[in-house]
Amino acid sequence: MKVYKYQATGNDFILTKTKPNDPSVFAKAVCDRHFGIGADGILFPSSSAVSDIKMNYYNSDGTIAKMCGNGIRAFARFLYEEKIVNKIKFDIETLAGIKSVEVLNDGIKVNIGPANVHVGIPDLMHDIDAKTAYKFNAYSGYVLAVGTLHTVIYMNENSGIDILKAAPIIQENNVFTDQTNVNFVEIINQKTLSVQTFERGSGWTLSCGTGVSASVYHAILKGYVTGSKINVKVPGGQLEVDVYGESIYLIGPSKRIMEGEFHETN
Repeated sequence: MKVYKYQATGNDFILTKTKPNDPSVFAKAVCDRHFGIGADGILFPSSSAVSDIKMNYYNSDGTIAKMCGNGIRAFARFLYEEKIVNKIKFDIETLAGIKSVEVLNDGIKVNIGPANVHVGIPDLMHDIDAKTAYKFNAYSGYVLAVGTLHTVIYMNENSGIDILKAAPIIQENNVFTDQTNVNFVEIINQKTLSVQTFERGSGWTLSCGTGVSASVYHAILKGYVTGSKINVKVPGGQLEVDVYGESIYLIGPSKRIMEGEFHETN
């Protein structure tokens, strides 16, 4: 099968123009960093009755994800470069709703949409308000949804935290019905955050677009950052998040790394 590899601030993806025979099996095989090409997930398009096109995303462990902020930027760049979509502004259907994207000279701008700060069933066993800290044993964090479920852990509120130890404990807390993405946030200044994310289905990644979006939105609620344009440092580079009212816009680069043939075994 013809495959294309893209990266978006270090979050890397394998893209195909058609659906693999078994997307879950394909994702686990092609994303393996020793026996495959290596990636955090796979993306492929399909037709949409409600949008210009639909994005299908599978994590590297073969599970389906509703949305991926970096993935949708890689997907948009891929669609534009391969002329699958022939315009610079278009809409993409995802399992988290329709997302509007714009192809820029040096990046992709995505309207991530609004954040949900009052999360409950089916994502959680009971309701949680993101304005109030939730205790994960020894750790304190905030739960909200930005297309996908996220937990924001501020380093300044968790003195001496060992993130390598804390990440799986928080992710697998029994309040979550299917785990959470965990974002460890450091306040650099009133215009800049640093975010490291332990993703559901992928583990530690160099960047998480929805995680960055959730972190900025919540940091604004907390008053840790001010203004509408916030810069975010991630291990794979830098992103910008613009918040206007209830809309969250994610802006950052995406780039093709390679293309070639991958032989499916199933």
